[in-house]
Amino acid sequence: MLLVALLLPACGGGGEQRPDTGTASGVSATATTNGSDPTTGGTGSGTGTSTAASSTGAGSSSTGLGCTFCDGPNEKCVDDECVTTCQGIAPDPCPAGEACDVISGECVAPGSPCTLTGSYEPCGQGACGPGSVCDGAGQCIPIAPCAEVACLDDGTCWGTACSCQRVHGCTTLPDEGLLNGPFSDDIFDLEFADDCTAWMVTLRSGTDYVRRLAPDGTLTEWPGVANLNMGEVAVLRALTPPVGISLDPTGRVTSRPAPRGGGLGEVAITYTCCATCGCQADPPQGMARLDEANPNDPLVLLIPAVVTQGSGPFGSAPADAGPMGLTWGEDRVLYVGNSTANGNLDTADLDAMTQSALAPLPDRITAAAPISGAHLLVATLGGKLYRYNVLTQTPVEVAQLPADVTSLAFDSFSGRVYASLSDLDVLELDPWTGASSTFETMPAIGRVAVAPHGRLFYVPARYLVGPGVPISSWDLPDTF
Repeated sequence: MLLVALLLPACGGGGEQRPDTGTASGVSATATTNGSDPTTGGTGSGTGTSTAASSTGAGSSSTGLGCTFCDGPNEKCVDDECVTTCQGIAPDPCPAGEACDVISGECVAPGSPCTLTGSYEPCGQGACGPGSVCDGAGQCIPIAPCAEVACLDDGTCWGTACSCQRVHGCTTLPDEGLLNGPFSDDIFDLEFADDCTAWMVTLRSGTDYVRRLAPDGTLTEWPGVANLNMGEVAVLRALTPPVGISLDPTGRVTSRPAPRGGGLGEVAITYTCCATCGCQADPPQGMARLDEANPNDPLVLLIPAVVTQGSGPFGSAPADAGPMGLTWGEDRVLYVGNSTANGNLDTADLDAMTQSALAPLPDRITAAAPISGAHLLVATLGGKLYRYNVLTQTPVEVAQLPADVTSLAFDSFSGRVYASLSDLDVLELDPWTGASSTFETMPAIGRVAVAPHGRLFYVPARYLVGPGVPISSWDLPDTF
């Protein structure tokens, strides 16, 4: 079977529907990506992109009208006949030894290229299949490698607009020579925007800096306040593969689906300080957002913090102090841990202009990354990983790693997360199952960052390892 690299639903309807009744039972399959979440309770119904269709089996449905009414999400027009595909059908209608690929709607052998198979997990009155996950409140939402969901009338949903080939949205790739120039002096954290702009923060004695390296090589920096250290930088990025990339009026990359309030490319940082580090306490440490249009106060403090301390993951009091686990939700909500106590999780919603405290985790947070529109992957001291539903405020432990986690980097193409550990291993993780394997080994302690052109960057913790260890990178898979 020949599949193109980027597949969109054939003969599908548009618009959203709310399912009325029914659930789908599990489909046995060999799987690639399906985000099942044990916290899928709640009321409500799944959403999708279909306008009609409630199918009960695979096969053809000839009406004598050709494809005039072939507008269901699991229907396609074949030789002027409306054919029902295997998508959303339970039990799986495929022959023994094959499974339903929701990208093509065809039965495929396990391990076939560019295929997405898996089970359907209950969600509200419906069920979420491969390429989607329940948000915990009865809605199916897309997860990588899919950008949208389609649903039948009975609430059975699956991922659509799925990318089988990584889309390289950067016109200019990051230049490692420039990254290792003045940009990386005293670097402690690095992230990339969707247009490959690089952002970093320092950890050093004296004033710390936020620096930006544009793809054309332009370097810009902003000094921090007083003598506070900086711990992390986070950039708002899309969480699903871009199906076509364009620039908004400000020149920032936008991709489908866009965040609720726009804002791709926005930047936030953490101010940190340990109790014995001699940092100035006024203004306080905490989480700040970069506001380039405000020359008098470009690093606007959003969430103030008290002094909190950990024994890892870096093994250094200045590096293991203060807020950690800074990350964005795609809806312009910022999350940060340890602001008021170890394990606490605080948020700032930039659209609603509100702040709130979520249910805490049982230990100090060391890293976090968004994995869906409703879920974060959060690491705590001791190497435990939790999938945290921000709507239900429910953590589910997904893995116990062999060492403390220094960073979590999400790949919006594959949906995988790359975890850098204090023992220098870098693991590739499935955030829904917890399955992991060793991806690479860092030359010294540091962090990792995914660049959208398909490389994973190693970021040395210069405060700890000195200037002799450069930024470097490894290739990430471009297909699945």
